Amino acid sequence: MGMAGTYIAVEDLLLRQIINGDKDIFEIDPMQYQPLYVDKSWQAIQYLLCKDVDGGEPPMGYVVPIRDENKLNCEFDFGAFYITAEQVKEAADYLNSLDDNILLKLMKENKILNPLHGKENETGVFYEYIYFYLSELKKYFARMAEKGYAIIFYVM
Repeated sequence: MGMAGTYIAVEDLLLRQIINGDKDIFEIDPMQYQPLYVDKSWQAIQYLLCKDVDGGEPPMGYVVPIRDENKLNCEFDFGAFYITAEQVKEAADYLNSLDDNILLKLMKENKILNPLHGKENETGVFYEYIYFYLSELKKYFARMAEKGYAIIFYVM
């Protein structure tokens, strides 16, 4: 069983309270904050966009924000990370610039294969899996940028 990723959208005030330690992330119910579950796709999406398993330069590094400077002080096993409303907007603009041809090119350039089998002839199935979640992320980031929300990402 792998570690699945979830995004939640929060207002800047709540994010500041969590960052400052005035509010514990475990006190909030993720279901009240427009969650987006991305299963295990976050790992491949991170590698696809940043060519690395963590970190990544902005704006692509904000999509799966597992960057030291975006880490929240909490007791999640893998950690929780945030991006500000401004960073959400940057990531949304970046995601909107990606079309199907660019995504397929990135997958080929980065040699992203099906991690379950590692066979190139099954890359199409894996691509559809990644494409589905990346499409959901594009819509999610666009909506949250429009609303001016920050985002918290965590893995469980």
